[in-house]
Amino acid sequence: MCGIAGFFSWDSNAPVPSRPLRRASERMALRGPDADGFYEQSGVGFAHRRLTVIDLTGGWQPLEDRASGVCLTYNGEIYNFRELRTQLVGLGHTFETQCDTEVLLHAYLQWGRACTERFVGIFAFAIYDPQEELLFLARDRMGAKPLYYAQTDEGVAFASTVAALRAFDGIGSDIEFDAVLHYFSSIRTTMGSRTLLRDVQTLEAGFQLTARRVNRSVEFQRYWEFPIVPESEKEAPPLSEAVETVRSLVEEAVAGQLVSDVPLGGFLSGGIDSSLIASLASKQGAYGAYNVGYGEHGCNEWPYVRMAAEFAEIQCREIHLNSDGFVDAWIFLMKEKGLPLSTPNEIPIWQLARSLREDYTVALSGEGADEVFGGYVTPYFSAYDFDRAKRKPSDAPGSVERALLRLYGQDCLPGHVAHHFLLNSWMAPATQQVLLQPDLSARFPAVWDFYQGLFDRFEGCSTLDKHMHLHARINLEGLLNRVDSSTMSASVEARVPFTDHRIADYLYRLPNEYRMAWRDESARQQGRVMNVAEIDSRNLVESKLLLRRAFRDEVPPEIMNRRKVSFPVPFREWFGGALRDFAGDTLSSSCLVGEMVQRPVLTELIDGADDPGYAMQLWPLVNLALWEQNGLHPEEGAPDPVASELLNSTCLT
Repeated sequence: MCGIAGFFSWDSNAPVPSRPLRRASERMALRGPDADGFYEQSGVGFAHRRLTVIDLTGGWQPLEDRASGVCLTYNGEIYNFRELRTQLVGLGHTFETQCDTEVLLHAYLQWGRACTERFVGIFAFAIYDPQEELLFLARDRMGAKPLYYAQTDEGVAFASTVAALRAFDGIGSDIEFDAVLHYFSSIRTTMGSRTLLRDVQTLEAGFQLTARRVNRSVEFQRYWEFPIVPESEKEAPPLSEAVETVRSLVEEAVAGQLVSDVPLGGFLSGGIDSSLIASLASKQGAYGAYNVGYGEHGCNEWPYVRMAAEFAEIQCREIHLNSDGFVDAWIFLMKEKGLPLSTPNEIPIWQLARSLREDYTVALSGEGADEVFGGYVTPYFSAYDFDRAKRKPSDAPGSVERALLRLYGQDCLPGHVAHHFLLNSWMAPATQQVLLQPDLSARFPAVWDFYQGLFDRFEGCSTLDKHMHLHARINLEGLLNRVDSSTMSASVEARVPFTDHRIADYLYRLPNEYRMAWRDESARQQGRVMNVAEIDSRNLVESKLLLRRAFRDEVPPEIMNRRKVSFPVPFREWFGGALRDFAGDTLSSSCLVGEMVQRPVLTELIDGADDPGYAMQLWPLVNLALWEQNGLHPEEGAPDPVASELLNSTCLT
C-alpha cells in the first residue's frame, strides 16, 4: 500500500518537473514510509512511496520492463496475484520477484488495458507505455484506493492525494462551488469526478483514463459498475441457495485478504460486519484487533466489542478518547489530504490506526457491508415511504400523509431527488437557501441535476434499488476515501473484504427481500401507519438479511440481532461546549466563509451551537474555514510536527 504521483507531458522532449515530483513524494511520506522511488524520462516522471506489505525484499517501484520500457507506479493490493502469475507463466512470462507489482505490470504487457477486468483487489495505478506514447490510469471497481488528476496545457498530472497533486505548479487555485454546495449537503468532498477544486478531478471508481500524445486526447472508459437490473429481471434462487453462495463469497473474500508478509490485524467495532471479519480471520491464524470510543454516553460500543473478541477468541485493545487533541488531529489530517474532512469519524479512525500501527501494518475493516448487503434501514427502506406517498400535497391527509409529515415536514414526496435531500442532508437545501449568499445558493440546481442524472440511470429499478445504487456511488465513495486517508496517514494499510466486487455482482442481481424485509406480517401491519424512522426505531425490518442468515454461527446473537449503530463521535456536544469558542473564532476569521454565508445567520448558528441541528450545519462550515487556513494554500517549509513525529516513530522495513 503506497502513494503515487506523476506527470505526463504532451511534449515527449519536455524536461521532467523534478522538484514538484519530489515535493509530491514528500507530501505522501506517511503513505509510504519504507522507501521512495522515482522514474524520470523526457516527457514523463513518476514518484512512488512504499509501505512494504508483500515481498519485503522485492517489488520496489516505479517498476520498468526492460524489454518494452513500460513503467508502472502502483498503490494497492491484487489479491489474486498468485493465480494471475501462474497464468502468465503459462503464457511465457518470467518473474524476478514474489510481489503483486510485477504481476500487474506483466498483466498489462499481456492483456493491455483490459488487464483491470482480471484483477481482484484494491488499486490505483499509472502506466507509461513509451511505444504507444500514452499514460494509462486505473482505479479499482469500488473506489477503495484514491486517484486524483489534473489536465493542464502541458499534460496530465496525478497523485494519491490532493495535497500531493498540488505540488505540481498551477494546480488547484480555484474553488469549485458546485462541489462545495454538494459538500454542505452530503459531507462528501467529491461530486462524481469533481472535487472542491475546479481543476482537480478524481478518477471515479471502476474507471480508466488513457492520455495519448498523438492527439493530446484524454479518454475515459468505465470497465465495471454495480449491476443495474430492473426488478422484473432479478434472479431469485432459493433463499437457502443464496445463503450458501453468500457464505462462500464472504469467506473467500476474507481469506484472500489475509495474505501479508507483515503483521495483520483488524478494527473491531462491536457491530456485525467487523465481528464477522474477526471471527473468520481468527480461524486462519493469529489475529488481533483494536477499538476506539469516547466516554460520553452512546459514543462507544465496548460491551459488544468485548463480547465479539471473546467469541472470536482474540485480544482487542480499547483506545479511550476525549476532546483533547481533536483539533490538532483534525488539522493534521486536513493537511495530509489537501481537502476538508468528511465526517468527524475520520479523526478517531486515524487515532485508532495510529495505535494499531504499534503492532500491525495491515488492518481489516468492515466498510462496504451496508452498501452491498442493505444495512441502512432508514435511507434504504424509505423507499416504502416514497412508493406510497402522493406527489402533491393532500387536501385530506390520511394516516400515511400524517406519518410522512412527522418525518419530512410535508405530507408528499414529489420526486426521488427531493426525497433524498429531505432525508439525507447534513445541511438541507432549504437551510442553504437561508444561510448562503443568494448568488451561491442559486447554484444548487447543479447539485440537483447531478442527483437527477444518477436516478435517471437507475430507471426501471425498484425504489429501494435506486436508493442502494445512489448510496453505493455517494456514501461508499466517501466511506472508502475516509478509511484510506485516515489509515494511510498512520502508515497502515486498510483492507475492506466486503467490497470484493464478486459479492456486489451477485447481490445486486437479487430481489429486494434478499437484502431487507419486514420481520413478519405483524411488523408489516404495524408499519402501515408509520414513517421509515418510526419503523426503524421499532426494529420492524430486518436488514442485511442474507449476511445475517449466512453467518448466524459466526457472531454472538446479541450482536447479530442488533440494530445498525453508526460510529459515534460527540462533536455536537463539543461544539456546544469544549470546542464552542474554537468553532466561533475559526468561522469569524475566515474570509472564505465570510464571502459565502450571510453573517446574521452564521452568528445565529454559532450562538446556538449547543443545538445538535446547528452543530450538524457548523461542521462543514468549520471544515471549510480550517481548510482555508491549513490546506487551501499549501506552503513549503518546516514539516508538520504531527507528521514528523509519526515518521520518526514508524519502524521502517
